[in-house]
Amino acid sequence: MRQLVSIGLMSGLLLLLSACTSIKYADDYKTGTDFTGLKTYNWRATTVDIGGTDNVFLQSLVDEQLRAQGFILADTSADLLVDMQVFSRISTGGNTSIGIGIGLPVGNSGSIGLGTGQTLGKGKQEGVIVIDITQTTSNMLIWRGNAEGIPLINFSLKAEQKLRETFSKLLMPFPPQATAK
Repeated sequence: MRQLVSIGLMSGLLLLLSACTSIKYADDYKTGTDFTGLKTYNWRATTVDIGGTDNVFLQSLVDEQLRAQGFILADTSADLLVDMQVFSRISTGGNTSIGIGIGLPVGNSGSIGLGTGQTLGKGKQEGVIVIDITQTTSNMLIWRGNAEGIPLINFSLKAEQKLRETFSKLLMPFPPQATAK
């Protein structure tokens, strides 16, 4: 009997843990763009709407990642312009409820039941990062990457490494390997 209750509790715990959100990454690019000759970039605009978060610090994390991918920050005549928006929003989607039920037999024919329900994922604040890369010569957006579902605690000074990993995963698909979709 204890083993059955143990299995039920472990199943409930696993279900609860799987309901936690994780960071979602997406990217898109302009079909037919030749990314091979694009090596220099400069910043055009940065908007950070999460209190206590320094835009210069976030730009330095992007610079670090782009440098690691072979791009060079240029003062003038850059091939690319980078725009970044960082903001918080109320999360949407995901699991909206969880229920746990336990039934134990009592005697020959009786039973005791316990049930509960809880709403998850509603009203929770999450961070979003959007990076746009525009080709300077045509002034056309050629690549966009975004990360959403970032816990706001990741924007604190204590979580610098987590934020660095977020930018690494966000910018890793740039530039795309294929030139046409």
